[in-house]
Amino acid sequence: MNDQPFPTLADLWERLRDWVRERRQHLDVFDETLVARQDNPIYLMGPMLYYFWLITVITGFLLMIWYEPTTTGAYTSIERIQHEVGAFSLPWLGGRGIALTMGGLIRGLHKYGGDALITVIFLRLWRMYFLGEYKKPGELSWMLAFLGLILAMISGITGYLLIWNQRAFWAAKVVLTVPLYFDQLPLIGGLGFGAMIAYVFLGGPAVGQATITRFYAIHFGISLVLLILVEVFFARTRRARLNMSWLPAVLFTAMLVVISIVLPAESGRRADPTRTPLPILSDWYFLALYQYVKYTPPLWAGLGPGLLIGFGMLVPFLDRSKGRRPLERPFFFVAGALAIVYFLIFTALIMFNIAVITREPPLIMVITFVILLGGLLWEVRYRRRQRAAPPAAAPARATTAA
Repeated sequence: MNDQPFPTLADLWERLRDWVRERRQHLDVFDETLVARQDNPIYLMGPMLYYFWLITVITGFLLMIWYEPTTTGAYTSIERIQHEVGAFSLPWLGGRGIALTMGGLIRGLHKYGGDALITVIFLRLWRMYFLGEYKKPGELSWMLAFLGLILAMISGITGYLLIWNQRAFWAAKVVLTVPLYFDQLPLIGGLGFGAMIAYVFLGGPAVGQATITRFYAIHFGISLVLLILVEVFFARTRRARLNMSWLPAVLFTAMLVVISIVLPAESGRRADPTRTPLPILSDWYFLALYQYVKYTPPLWAGLGPGLLIGFGMLVPFLDRSKGRRPLERPFFFVAGALAIVYFLIFTALIMFNIAVITREPPLIMVITFVILLGGLLWEVRYRRRQRAAPPAAAPARATTAA
């Protein structure tokens, strides 16, 4: 008989505080405690993340000076920023010049800096995942990094609508239909939970002025709140935010400037709710989700993203293996590799519009099941071999003559 009393809420709260306190000592927001590894390029992703985020936030604040968050003025203000604000020219060979605007350059830095930010977040997460950095004491670092990806994608889709062009308008409309799939769930479907989420973001029955107001507030609020929290954290810990030399920063800045000049940020056509463009595409990091929604029935279209987010947040607690190398965690290695392959394939399929909806979903489900089952069997076999292996012999102690 177990005489131990059940833990009280105070006990649970104290355990949680101890757990957070221990992990906070090893918390990495931008890989700031990994200075000794900065000779390896994959450990520059943390400083690069902060650098690109800073560029995106600064240029975003500058764009606020000229941007008008209304359905009638948003697109016009974007066009004015792109083609009129701060016009100048760069000298070129033969006495000719390249006509540019400071507004267009700032907008390009904001767009491509945001794309670079999302890319670096993805790459850093894959590094942390495959190198087992989410294991103790890195659980909190992983969870915050994964939450950062979710917030960055929310910021991306809300900022995308602010252009108020055809592509952004219809992409936002498609994304906001995803919560409605939650209403197909057997137990909570009747509560209208999905419709409530969609209504909160839309501000009404359709995309309109209330939607652009909400998206503008969310897009600005995410950056402002995160910036304040990050600065408070670094002020209290006295850590360096940007652990990399000036050379990468100069190269990244030059790269963003050149791309912004060579490939100016597009404005597209003004949003028209009466004309549906085909295909409806959002930014690149949402395309795989679009293809997933096309492939799956409403029930799984609602469950899938939530299950994926849940798995990502809980993976430090689901992975009970002791090793950190990828092949020492067979199932999680297979699951991570499969996620990368699906992300790339789904993105390509919707970009080139070559998917066959009636044929491919069952095939993909079978392939997914077989691969994950193979990974699980590999994990079980590996664990058995680890338990059956004889323990390593302890090194013999050297004896000294008396």
